Amino acid sequence: MLTRIRRAARDAAPLVGLWIAVAVYYVFVISAGHFTRWHIWSGFYDAQAQALLEGHLYLSEAPSPALMALPNPYDIANMPFWRWDHSYYQGHLYLYWGLVPAFIAAGIKALFHPAGVPDNSLTFAFCIIRLIAGTLLIRDVARNAARRPPRWVVTLAMLVFALANPTPYTLARAGIYEAAIMGGVAFMMAGLWFGYRAVISRTDGVTAAWLAAASLSFGLAGGSRLSLIPTVAALAVLTGLWCWRQPREGQASASRRLFATAVAALAPAGAIGIGLLICNKLRFGAWTEFGRSYVMTYPYFLPGARFLLPDSYAYAFAPPQWTCTFPYLSSAWNALRPSTPSWLPLTWPPDHHSPEPTIGLLTIAPFIWLALLAALAALWRARVQRASPDAPTSGFSWAAATARRNWLWVALIVYVAGFGPFMILNVTTMRYEHDFFSAVLLLATFGAWRLLATSSTPRARRTLSWLYAILAVTTIVAGVLLGFGGYFKHFERHNPALLHALQSALNLCHQS
Repeated sequence: MLTRIRRAARDAAPLVGLWIAVAVYYVFVISAGHFTRWHIWSGFYDAQAQALLEGHLYLSEAPSPALMALPNPYDIANMPFWRWDHSYYQGHLYLYWGLVPAFIAAGIKALFHPAGVPDNSLTFAFCIIRLIAGTLLIRDVARNAARRPPRWVVTLAMLVFALANPTPYTLARAGIYEAAIMGGVAFMMAGLWFGYRAVISRTDGVTAAWLAAASLSFGLAGGSRLSLIPTVAALAVLTGLWCWRQPREGQASASRRLFATAVAALAPAGAIGIGLLICNKLRFGAWTEFGRSYVMTYPYFLPGARFLLPDSYAYAFAPPQWTCTFPYLSSAWNALRPSTPSWLPLTWPPDHHSPEPTIGLLTIAPFIWLALLAALAALWRARVQRASPDAPTSGFSWAAATARRNWLWVALIVYVAGFGPFMILNVTTMRYEHDFFSAVLLLATFGAWRLLATSSTPRARRTLSWLYAILAVTTIVAGVLLGFGGYFKHFERHNPALLHALQSALNLCHQS
């Protein structure tokens, strides 16, 4: 027993060491290098948590008498009277973000009685959950691969996952927006890891436990980031279907197994969903009203096909700003439209809201080009196999389609596809990239591993290894450099002495 514990500790030590090192870096960024002093951008969830502890869903802060006296407080002409980024309904103020982080903050306040749980603390905690879940998933996929990738390949993949933009950039302005988004990302990644463990498990009892944990995580993701609700519902059903289709040891009867799988896959997420609907009914008098109809903020969100090309450019190709002064890379406000090349036939609709900093991921995180390369290679292999005279002539097979090895690919694609509505939205901003970027990074990682494993010659394998390493290091460096800025020049505003010292030491400008 003692030997087994020691072996497990030795096995876990490198990964735990990575977590600690990355966590220290995250603290460095979120504190602007002070470590013990964190600038608080907002405390929205703390206010909601305090309201929950007081026994009500509305915020304790009362609306201003001037706002309450307006016949139509939501008219944009009344913006000077708004309580910005709040929902106003029947004499009370509410949050329109998912309530899961607020309930978490309320639990922390009830148990530990801190002075407050600001939004940056929640953002940091969610980044750590994302880090742990994502690296555990990467490790497990590497261990279960038919041909294990080299350790340096796995380590680089974990570092890319931890440090690629926009994670450091997000930590450099950790407010309410970031807390809600990172809550969704964190629990999505936890759900994917739990789901993977459920699919590869060989016994019904263990599978059900992992599946229930995945469902709970997916539910928490939807309750943190409301736009993820359709995606997490699809993933809960998908994971349950895959687990039900796998042969297991000591199987129960078919009907009993179906029932147990359905309960494990749907009950936890469903319970959270029902809880959200009840909160909506209690707050706004409608089951499906999350507060968006009563929100006091601008711009208004408008969907439309005319926004597809501008959004695609913003999230895929928009370039960063370069300078010879450290940190060399930045993304300024009102820079997206001017960055459009003159040769690109792209017309920005006048109602597209694009002043916020946005850098295309194919530009700033070139590691994800490997996802496209792997997709093209897979299409080529499929074409060659179909053209082969030895190709099977039988039709579609559920058994082959729902094989264990396929679940993660399908789940990651569903995760990315869930971002589809944002691609026709009239608003772009860097933080929205989190809603799909983690899944794209994993697709790039696992796709590249497959290419390495199936390379036909040593020369091809060496070339691909060098490409993998170069793209990974470039992505890591770019992410770290952008972490010094964030949306509002984080280090310049909150630790100018450190930034100026770094600029003096690392200045690349020509000195005359």
